[in-house]
Amino acid sequence: MLLKGKIAFSSGRAGNYDIWTINLGDGVVSQLTAGKFSNDCPRWSPDGKKLVFISNRTGTPELWIMDENGSNQVRITAKDKWHNTPDWSPDGKKIIFCANYNGNINIYTINPDGSDLKQITDYEGMDYTPQFSPDGSKIIFTSKRSGNPEIWQYIVSTGKISQVTKYTGRDFAPRYSPDGKQIAFVTGIKAIDGREDLEIYTMNEDGSNIKRATTHFGSDRHVSWSPEGKYLIYTSAKGESLTERMMVTEIASLRTREIKFDRYKLDMEFDAEPKNYMRVFPLNLLPIDLIRNWFYPIDYFGSDKSPDWKY
Repeated sequence: MLLKGKIAFSSGRAGNYDIWTINLGDGVVSQLTAGKFSNDCPRWSPDGKKLVFISNRTGTPELWIMDENGSNQVRITAKDKWHNTPDWSPDGKKIIFCANYNGNINIYTINPDGSDLKQITDYEGMDYTPQFSPDGSKIIFTSKRSGNPEIWQYIVSTGKISQVTKYTGRDFAPRYSPDGKQIAFVTGIKAIDGREDLEIYTMNEDGSNIKRATTHFGSDRHVSWSPEGKYLIYTSAKGESLTERMMVTEIASLRTREIKFDRYKLDMEFDAEPKNYMRVFPLNLLPIDLIRNWFYPIDYFGSDKSPDWKY
């Protein structure tokens, strides 16, 4: 599985996430934001020259835009309200996002310079995780309009809204494939012990041909596509672990691999300090194996979120 391009993602711990990029060709990791606050949900502009993201550096999560190298960070909303999951229109002229401007979470668009704010949905509940289709004719999003988090579709030209998924669990965070023919999304599956197992699924854009893409117990979420639509990228935490790492699954074969890189810079950013505790290990381990078996408390390890991939 030979991967190329650059991934923007957020990484850290609760209250202290920052945005990073990793070049898949040479493994170089670059830090784009810093500070004792949360920067999250980075999304590449269609031309790959800018990133939209959310930051609570001014108190509440607002929308910000920066250049691809982290320079020229500009706040484009100033509502002192909660904002989340921004994304770009296909032509790069609009930012779509969700916010609680009126006490309910609805979907809005705004120009990248902060002008022309428009409300798209009006529901007394939650409409969230919006994304434009690649041709700009539709918007997919998550809503509890039917009583359960499901995936819905909005037709831009008519304002017609229709339900795409119907499931007893949660279906949420949909993402169009680059050609617009498929949608990847997250499903919450109830395990035997009552816990929720988050898995990635794909389906045709009309809701047909649903297929499961991940198959292990834990948390698989924050899904997106590679630029040509061959791979799914997402974050995964297995079993009891709270630590999420970026994974890539090839859709045709379902082969999966973790995106591994030197995490030293990320760990130092949120003051990760390993504790000198050890877990039980076999006596026949070599010294190097002993080092690998040091026990770190779970809050030592930061989690990765919201990966977005460009070539």
